[in-house]
Amino acid sequence: MKNFNEFVNEKFEYESSFINGKKISSLFQGSTSNMNEFIKQIKSLPETLESIKVPIETIAFNPKDKTFNGPIKTGDKNKIIKIVKDMTKEFKEKGDPIIKYGIRSYFGVLSRDKEVNDKCYIQFRTEGHNRFGKAMSRGDHGSLD
Repeated sequence: MKNFNEFVNEKFEYESSFINGKKISSLFQGSTSNMNEFIKQIKSLPETLESIKVPIETIAFNPKDKTFNGPIKTGDKNKIIKIVKDMTKEFKEKGDPIIKYGIRSYFGVLSRDKEVNDKCYIQFRTEGHNRFGKAMSRGDHGSLD
């Protein structure tokens, strides 16, 4: 049985932004810590997306990806779901399981009617990725210039 925090934290959190003081919530962009909730979002992606990129490597910086160009049909969504499941397994086997799955647009949440045509990407977050990001921001791996 799941405790209350596990139950609450597995929902999909939709992205939003404020434009001219008005909150605009995404139709599909957002994140969750639960793979099954994430798969539900993949199944409901708009077919009209220009493209969606999915990482196919576990490295933290600039992993190889697979691009699916629109229209994003059911067959594409099934392939994306298979990649998500495979990557979840691979991250777990490497001892750095995924803690957050995300779908994002390169353009942010601008308007609900516009975003359904955007180029999007899927992002996997792990504790190892978070540590790498913090190390990069501190300059542990050298200058970014």
